[in-house]
Amino acid sequence: MTIGKDYLKPSEIADLAGLKEDEVREYIAAYPDLFPYRSIGPVRLYAPKAVETARKCAEAAREGRQPEETVREAAPAVEGEAAPSPVTQAYLDARDLKDVVARQEQQIEALRREMEAREGALLDRIAALEGALMREQKQATLVAEWIDYFDAEIERLRRPLLGRIFEKKS
Repeated sequence: MTIGKDYLKPSEIADLAGLKEDEVREYIAAYPDLFPYRSIGPVRLYAPKAVETARKCAEAAREGRQPEETVREAAPAVEGEAAPSPVTQAYLDARDLKDVVARQEQQIEALRREMEAREGALLDRIAALEGALMREQKQATLVAEWIDYFDAEIERLRRPLLGRIFEKKS
């Protein structure tokens, strides 16, 4: 399993919660205990339940409640290790599929380049073979002409001597 595969960036939390990214970042900064995270280098990734927590924080802020009430409202969502909402799970699955599709596109492109290279090599080989065939055909034609010439000369030599002499005089 890839580290961070099931975790979200603040921008993704904002998209899924329907909030502005700055607003989500404010909630994360104001209530760090409500948003558990994993650090991968300088990047903080948050659990999928952070989407629901951010939504509840935004609802409480819109209703004009105090920050303490916002914390109490969102706290039950943080305590349980419940599965992410269907929307969040669909987002995670789509992100994984996006990675798979991108990898497959790279593999297809590599195969396409390999096939084009093979096709080029085959076309070069075909051209070389056609050239060799043309040379062989010319040589075979020349040999056939010489054979015809010598056959004609041998045929003349087989005729009687007097016939050959009279043929040369006429």
